[in-house]
Amino acid sequence: MVDELRQRSTMHVTEIVAALLRVCRAQAAYIDQHKTEPGLHRPLLALEARLRARFEAWRRPRWIAARLEELAGELERACVDAPAALVAWQASRWLERRSARHLVGFFAGVDRVVTSGDPWPIVESPALCYDVPTGNPANRGRAADRGEWLALVPDDTAGVDVRLRWCGAWLPPVKRGTRIAVGVVARSTEDFAFDRLEPDAAPRFYNVRPSAPDYRARVDAVITHAVAAGIDVLVLPELSLTDELHAWFVADPRVAKLPLVVAGSRHVGATTDAPGRNVTTVLAYGRVLAEHDKMSDFFFQDGAVTRHEHVRPGTSMQVLLGERASVLVLICKDALREDWQSLVQRLAPRLLLVPAMSRESADFTAFAERLARSPQAITVVANIGETCAIVGRPRRELLVIAGDVVIGTCYVYVVGGGQSGVGVG
Repeated sequence: MVDELRQRSTMHVTEIVAALLRVCRAQAAYIDQHKTEPGLHRPLLALEARLRARFEAWRRPRWIAARLEELAGELERACVDAPAALVAWQASRWLERRSARHLVGFFAGVDRVVTSGDPWPIVESPALCYDVPTGNPANRGRAADRGEWLALVPDDTAGVDVRLRWCGAWLPPVKRGTRIAVGVVARSTEDFAFDRLEPDAAPRFYNVRPSAPDYRARVDAVITHAVAAGIDVLVLPELSLTDELHAWFVADPRVAKLPLVVAGSRHVGATTDAPGRNVTTVLAYGRVLAEHDKMSDFFFQDGAVTRHEHVRPGTSMQVLLGERASVLVLICKDALREDWQSLVQRLAPRLLLVPAMSRESADFTAFAERLARSPQAITVVANIGETCAIVGRPRRELLVIAGDVVIGTCYVYVVGGGQSGVGVG
């Protein structure tokens, strides 16, 4: 680490903190065991005092060679009186705290698959929107390789590619008063039809499509309600659109008035027996920000036969990033696999949006409550089933709320508003 500081001509403060966190990751067990030892308290405080005295006036996000040399010297000096792992731990926390406003800016313009050990941004916690949050996000047993505003990409990404996409001002921040809506377009899967396949004696279904004669009118009514209610975020359920309905939906000028929309999902390329995709589109004021392919199958009880979704699975989990917001969209069962749930927690998105089509809601509720506590995310599940909406929020009381409203309307949640924060119109 010291050698890297001395070899570079310039480094962004995000790169410096990430390099320190990599040392912390390699020595995480040691740090957890020894960071509270009384004999190490004074030398670590002395290091922080020297860092403050020497670098407090340096406010630029990029550090020049002379400053990097000074920092390397201070770290070497501190290692005489304290273990190197704890020196990296103390220095990373001080630098991160001092430079918090510069860290996210390092990722401006990024759109790429990240690798293990890369720096990873953590934006402002939505817990600040609530009068009584579940706890302090700065002190909830953070791992050694994670700060409050910066972490490292996990070593294990559970078999998926992790993509970070900078959306900047197109991504609305989550703040007190943000209005999040779930569009209710169907009560059960009986309003949908699908094609049956049985390749290799494995029953499959594909090309799910609405069969209710008034279905387009339902979606139209949801859009009307969302615009009238001043919605900031609208989420439709899984497989609530077809290619034709999707084209009509994204071209609707009313949709272009909404800051953020997750357009349910639809089967794409389901015209032959070859697997297609189950894909959702994320829009901001009518502009497509991203598309996400479902990564797992969906099963359906067709009489006495259990059928599975005939789909080519996606391989990527992408987080959309702005200066004060980070959003992750997963489709139905993608949010329920245990290893992917652990990955989501490590990536710490502040808003998780889940289009779903499920008769059961208990697993969604459990995960939403888990994310409400750590990483203190707001989770929104838009479902086709008995429970049409699930919202998890970082409060001490009523961590998860669920709702069910009339078809063709929106279930509306107001961030930080009132006892339950819910208004249904």
